[in-house]
Amino acid sequence: MKITTSLLALTLCLSTTSLLAAGNWPQWRGPTGNGVAPGANPPLEWSETKNIKWKVVIPGQGHATPVIWGDKIFILTAVQAPAQVGVVQPVQVFGQVPPPGEGRGRGGPGGPGRGGGRGGFGRGEAPTTEYAFEILCLNRLTGEVLWRQTARKEVPHEGHHQTNTYASGSPVTDGEHVYAFFSSRGLYCYDLDGALVWHKEFGRMRTRNGFGEGVSPALAGDKVIVVWDTEDDSWIAALDKKTGNQLWKVNRNEPTGWSTPHVVEHDGRLQVVVNGTNAVRCYDAASGDLLWECGGQTVNAIPSPVSDARNVYVMSGLRGSAAYAIELGGSVPLHEV
Repeated sequence: MKITTSLLALTLCLSTTSLLAAGNWPQWRGPTGNGVAPGANPPLEWSETKNIKWKVVIPGQGHATPVIWGDKIFILTAVQAPAQVGVVQPVQVFGQVPPPGEGRGRGGPGGPGRGGGRGGFGRGEAPTTEYAFEILCLNRLTGEVLWRQTARKEVPHEGHHQTNTYASGSPVTDGEHVYAFFSSRGLYCYDLDGALVWHKEFGRMRTRNGFGEGVSPALAGDKVIVVWDTEDDSWIAALDKKTGNQLWKVNRNEPTGWSTPHVVEHDGRLQVVVNGTNAVRCYDAASGDLLWECGGQTVNAIPSPVSDARNVYVMSGLRGSAAYAIELGGSVPLHEV
């Protein structure tokens, strides 16, 4: 099944009134990271004409969630160029260009096997045509494209799962800048008028079974949090959101992961909770210090954590199942399913 970004934009823009009531939607799963939009009143029915405020075609493909600030919508997409037989496309980066890094091979539970995945969905072969990795800004009230920037053009080094795309990580915004993370293609900071402020490269990610990439960045105060769980060297890092300078970096004993970090305030400090195959871990957002961890997950711990005022909730479900409620500040599950 292929889902284009135009469908995501259509779903988002069904009712301008309900969106305004819900306020800003600055990141994956909304302002609190739990997918809840308090006060929203979305339509329960729609068709090609019913309850449609506006509709606009977005080029390319992407699973990135559109994010909203004020009267602007930001969305990511990857646009494939027409195939050119016998032509090898060069890499073009619109920003600084450090050489891509290559880490040592490292497996995790389940092994770094290739081939088809469960349910008949295997990895895709690496493409031979160029993709443009883009961010678009739309007017929230009319759907007009206000600006469109190409972050990078290249032929991707790896394919992806049949239900994945090359633009699956959602952008995040603080109302002054918007941050677009294309994983192996880098992290890009733009102002809300589309001017590139800074750009950071991390090398090439090698994913389990070639399933591809799909983690979103998160904001924690004045920091951008990036999780890089791969078949090589995995880590979590905090960058200065104004400059892109690295503030701290901590290695992680994890294979490929697709879980977006969850930022929560507890005991007067910001904490970053990250799901993982080997363990769910909580880091101090200020220093990167590991505050606690809890094992017992299954292979491919993909879902992002969510939290309330007291607990954080994590789960996984491949080759078994696990769901935990963990009290913030401790690593002992209060409830286990």
